Amino acid sequence: MLPVSKKRVLVVHPRVTSVGGGNALAAWALQALREDFEVDLATLVEVDYAGVNRAFGTSLSPNEFCLRRAPSRYLSLLRLLPTRGAELERVLTVRHGQNLDPRLHYDVLFSTYNEADFLRRGMQYIHYPAYYLPRPDIEMRWFHSLPGMLSFYRGFCLFLSRGTYAGPRQNLTLVNSSFVAERTRHWHQIDSTVLYPPVPGEFPDTPWGQRKSGLVAVGRLHPGKRWHLAVEIVEQLRARGHPLTLTVIGHLGDSPTYAVMLNGLAASRPWFRILHDLSRDDLAAEVARHRYGIHPMEEEHFGIAPAEIQRAGCIPFVHNSGGPVEIVGHELALTFGNVLEAVEKVERVLVDPALERRLRQHVAVQRERFSADRFCRDLRAIVHEFAESQTNSTPT
Repeated sequence: MLPVSKKRVLVVHPRVTSVGGGNALAAWALQALREDFEVDLATLVEVDYAGVNRAFGTSLSPNEFCLRRAPSRYLSLLRLLPTRGAELERVLTVRHGQNLDPRLHYDVLFSTYNEADFLRRGMQYIHYPAYYLPRPDIEMRWFHSLPGMLSFYRGFCLFLSRGTYAGPRQNLTLVNSSFVAERTRHWHQIDSTVLYPPVPGEFPDTPWGQRKSGLVAVGRLHPGKRWHLAVEIVEQLRARGHPLTLTVIGHLGDSPTYAVMLNGLAASRPWFRILHDLSRDDLAAEVARHRYGIHPMEEEHFGIAPAEIQRAGCIPFVHNSGGPVEIVGHELALTFGNVLEAVEKVERVLVDPALERRLRQHVAVQRERFSADRFCRDLRAIVHEFAESQTNSTPT
């Protein structure tokens, strides 16, 4: 009996690097699909497998995939821009996938980096709709304010993509949260399926009594994360007689001035420390040493960081917007709108053991929704079903 050949999947992602939630999802998508499919990766640059595995807890190796790197002229075009062109990276990678498809005959084309017009039906995972306006303020750059620049840039990218604004609407669309599903429906007038990103790695099961009475936070040292508000929240709680500490685990982003400011705050506050670029195991161990977590960013698309904090068994307090509200199960005791509300909600947990026990039980249930095993299992099932539907459909 002849062996059954595996379906062929092309994953399309500009740069699978060791930083960022979108790259973590791409890495885990590759890990999930390698078991059941023959997987190629269309990308712009080589993959540092060791770095990706260390950061995200995957076990990828180069002999498991065929890496289809885009022609060098694509990177030459990107180097002409005065800043990183994330949208241009996206459409160039999709174009590379379009070029590969007629020659290599993939069963599934799958963009893990937002929308894609493959010139036929494919799959796409939307972290946030590429052209949705208004964007969160932290995503705006100096060139967005130049008259006509944004529309020209988008038109140029659309021209290079060979696609249309309507093209991605034919795809099977996955999104990272109900928050982004609503934005996607508003922009594209399509429904989507929520597939929560994976929170990888095992976290030590540290007994509650052995954990620090402190808050931990994870994320880039960027003003959009609003870590200065976390400092203010803890400072006010300490003024009320609660000897909490604050630990921010992050890596340097594109805002060195903000990092310098945070380091200045830490230098004058012995209870506040910043840890840089921890390995996956060290991050998991450090987070699991804390009882509570904090994530003050507004309109986070999903929020791997608060999900990590919750997976470690901490009680996470998050801003009442975006995906983190879903991560904590819409629990009102864990969401806040401003510094004062955060101070009061954390204080209620500190002084009410019954409330703390209830929230710990709540966290124990919520944390299982974001495991890497759950993500891999669900993604494989979705891709299998999609591949079969394409096989059985009538070509147009």
